[in-house]
Amino acid sequence: MRTRNQALAHATTEPFDVVVIGGGIAGAGVAQDAASRGLSVCLIEKDDFASGTSSRTTKLIHGGLRYLEQFHFKLTRELCAEREILEQLAPHMVRSFPLIMPLVPGDWWFNLKASLGLTLYDILSFSIAHGVHQRLSRQAVLDEAPALSPKAISGGLRFHDCQTDDARMVLEVIKSAAHFGALAVNYLQVTGFTQDDGRVTKVNCQDRISGKQIEIAGKCFVNACGVWSDDLYKIITKSWQDHVKPAKGIHIIVPQSALEINTALFLPTKDSRYVFVIPWQRALMVGTTDSPYEGNLDNPLPTSDEIDYLISIVNGYTGSQKLKRSQIIGSFAGLRPLVLPSNLTAAKNTSSLSREHIIFDGPGDTIGVTGGKLTNFRIMAQQVVDRIGSKFPELTIRPSKTNKIMIGGWQDKEDFLTQQAEISTRARRLSLDPATIDHILSTYGSDANKILNIVENNPETNERICPDFPPIMAEVPFCTAEEMAESLEDLLMRRLRLGILNQRQCLEAAPRVAKIMQRILGWDNRRMDMEIQTLDRLLNEHLAVLAN
Repeated sequence: MRTRNQALAHATTEPFDVVVIGGGIAGAGVAQDAASRGLSVCLIEKDDFASGTSSRTTKLIHGGLRYLEQFHFKLTRELCAEREILEQLAPHMVRSFPLIMPLVPGDWWFNLKASLGLTLYDILSFSIAHGVHQRLSRQAVLDEAPALSPKAISGGLRFHDCQTDDARMVLEVIKSAAHFGALAVNYLQVTGFTQDDGRVTKVNCQDRISGKQIEIAGKCFVNACGVWSDDLYKIITKSWQDHVKPAKGIHIIVPQSALEINTALFLPTKDSRYVFVIPWQRALMVGTTDSPYEGNLDNPLPTSDEIDYLISIVNGYTGSQKLKRSQIIGSFAGLRPLVLPSNLTAAKNTSSLSREHIIFDGPGDTIGVTGGKLTNFRIMAQQVVDRIGSKFPELTIRPSKTNKIMIGGWQDKEDFLTQQAEISTRARRLSLDPATIDHILSTYGSDANKILNIVENNPETNERICPDFPPIMAEVPFCTAEEMAESLEDLLMRRLRLGILNQRQCLEAAPRVAKIMQRILGWDNRRMDMEIQTLDRLLNEHLAVLAN
């Protein structure tokens, strides 16, 4: 992956076959698919990669079990198939894990529906790699999750999905796209478009770091901006009709010690939703809500009522061990780009809107994609590039092969297993603790060797950034120099995730991290102070909600 300055310099030198606007998982997937099919590609993002929806999900690669209740069988089948493919393509960061859905005492209809739903889920999954779901007795559930109250459950159903790190998945897909020649540049804000005979030929951008104005020329432009899709098209034509309805989902983070559980929980609610309690990154993540959103798209925050809702759902299932607001160490909110119905009327109940994606023609001969899930990004991307081929026949496009392209720098599954063993052995020799070894393997893939090179040359970098979590100081120079982390927020919120895992510990670590970034990026003291203050303001907004 080139440095930002290198990519930026190249971006203005020639027209690209495809210019992708939006650096979340949809845009990253389009860039990877298009570049691997022989097209020249430039991906631009107004903020940091994955800074929107794609870093604020429940971190699951899943088949969409809850979509079966809405009769979205086709979507569930697609998601199940993609889950199996991503397990093979990104074995270091897409890992199977079990979930338990408690059965409710006295609610025979829900219990029957849940059992039938998981049977259908097994059928739609195509594969028996993880086995079929299992019915568990009340005691078997309590053995796995002692925090639950025997009075709140009559048994449970155990099934499997997969877990990942959403923001890291975006970065790995962008790295894969870069391997095939794509350029990726963050912090480029679209300010306008140039058209020729009704077709967009250039996108006008402001470099948010230098303040300079630049133009990027292309033959085809793809709008992959998620909840910002309609805003982008209104730059071209003010009469654009909205296609997207943002839905807000929040999550809270508590220490593992807050609840005695050894598995993920999938908790049904009285309002016909589900709340996850998921072990993730040496903490527990609880979410999510689903409500219409009308506020600032760039910085959604959890509200006190939303936090209380999640706590109340969990405490409705627990015994004497109750979640308390004072135990929350992190929180985040994200916006899902849900597709409005065909009549484009505003929807009041976002839970009823489809989670399927749409690909559509936008103004100026552009192509738009919105909706969809982290799990099926590869399918969305393939369909977008197929649409490019039919819309721009002058472009020569090879068949898609992303179902065979390994993500994470591996050549194939055998290479993954060999390198993983070698990296683990090398890391142990360098005295990395087991949690850190697992962290760097699941986070960086084959690039974990570059982290170890830094530790080897500077043993003091084998120090944890935050005391309760495995990331170490050696990751800071790597992410800054090689993963286009341009701000303290980029690094601590999305590259390392510490800004959502423990917001107080992250604030304490920020000055030490900023000094390393200052040395690499050439910040003066004023810029370093500004970076610390910006992160401080962001995280304290979240902490203030918890204090209410």
